[in-house]
Amino acid sequence: MKIGMIWAQAAHRVIGDGQGMLWHVPADFKHFKATTMGRPIIMGRRSFEALGKQPLPGRLNIVLTSQEGYQAEGVQVASSFSGALQLAEDSGAAKCWITGGARLYEEGMAVADELVVTYLDLDVGDQPGYAHAPQICPQLWQVDTARSDSEFRPISGDCRWQLVYYKKKDSTGN
Repeated sequence: MKIGMIWAQAAHRVIGDGQGMLWHVPADFKHFKATTMGRPIIMGRRSFEALGKQPLPGRLNIVLTSQEGYQAEGVQVASSFSGALQLAEDSGAAKCWITGGARLYEEGMAVADELVVTYLDLDVGDQPGYAHAPQICPQLWQVDTARSDSEFRPISGDCRWQLVYYKKKDSTGN
């Protein structure tokens, strides 16, 4: 099974404040939905709760938490990262998506095959407690220029946005 990670980030690699979205970019929401639809998505408990504890429709929602006995309607719960990946694999899907938050992205960098990053032309500041996207190491990841935007797309909601696809380099650096 292939593993992708998808996120949007503002300046300073900010991806959220732990409670909700700091921006409104409808065109990127549409892209997120189209990219993840029909595939398992794995998210941390706090990310799930920031969505209002509502599973995203049309996808197997897997919530990773260390809270014993955690339950939520319409989702499967995993207590470990490997357990979440196993639930996704058991679904028979060819690909799953890791959708946040920051700790899950950090852990996922070791196993992901693809990153889909929306860069937002927006500065929401960088307050204590804000969550950040992982660093993308150029020795391990390369931009897929054929699929990536070469410049920002027009404003949608709060700002302009740019999609960049990264693929993991193989052991020879290609």
